[in-house]
Amino acid sequence: MSMVHYQTLFWPAVAVAVAAVIARGFWLYRASLTWPTADGSITRVDIERRRDTSGPYVRATFTYEFLDPNGLRLSGTWYKNFSSEQEARDFAARELPVGKPVVVRFSPRNPALNDLELDSWTYTNDRPTSLNI
Repeated sequence: MSMVHYQTLFWPAVAVAVAAVIARGFWLYRASLTWPTADGSITRVDIERRRDTSGPYVRATFTYEFLDPNGLRLSGTWYKNFSSEQEARDFAARELPVGKPVVVRFSPRNPALNDLELDSWTYTNDRPTSLNI
């Protein structure tokens, strides 16, 4: 086969693979919306400086624990990236300090698959600091 023929097969195959990954992610997300919830709490906050190809950043990783329906204690993590360590510490103290009660959504088939049930303000950091007009 010629090189041109391989290229005409390669890019459609890549497009199909990408579409499959996106479709699976969407399917898992939609399925997780029906998962049961459990009460949990934040047990640890780790803040670390990191670097990738776009430059340095700070990651805050929040560890939480909850009890599954059988009473087994499970844990999970959720993280959020910040531009500075102070911004990460302020967010952690304000939104998800150690000891804060949280809601955990978990897979009924495998509670080890879980995630925090967070409001959109937690994700976007758009929570108003004052209601004064």
